Amino acid sequence: MPTTVADQTAPTLDAAIRFISEQSSEEDLDRIRAAVKRRNGALQEARAALVTTGSTVRIKNIRPKYMSGLTGKVTEIREGRSATKAVIELDSDSSTAARMSSTRFPLHGPIEIVVPASCCLPQ
Repeated sequence: MPTTVADQTAPTLDAAIRFISEQSSEEDLDRIRAAVKRRNGALQEARAALVTTGSTVRIKNIRPKYMSGLTGKVTEIREGRSATKAVIELDSDSSTAARMSSTRFPLHGPIEIVVPASCCLPQ
């Protein structure tokens, strides 16, 4: 009797990692890298779509690295030709951390930065 899709079980993450670690060829690894890149892109697009004015976000996967982990509130969304950007007013702790990491910020008051929306993780 033929099996249906419901009868087939999906591979576990452990099985996939074991295959990559022990059995994959260079061609397999190239295909896996391409699939991971596509999936990361899709996740970034989905994350960017969740960023709205007024939402609280944490910045991740950005350069310069000192900006990763900073948090604040989105004050504006800017639609660009190639990417959506978020204007973020950093909270007081993140403003202090940014000032300690870079001399480009004012010594007092809130700091606003502009980052790609795909680097914002809604909280």
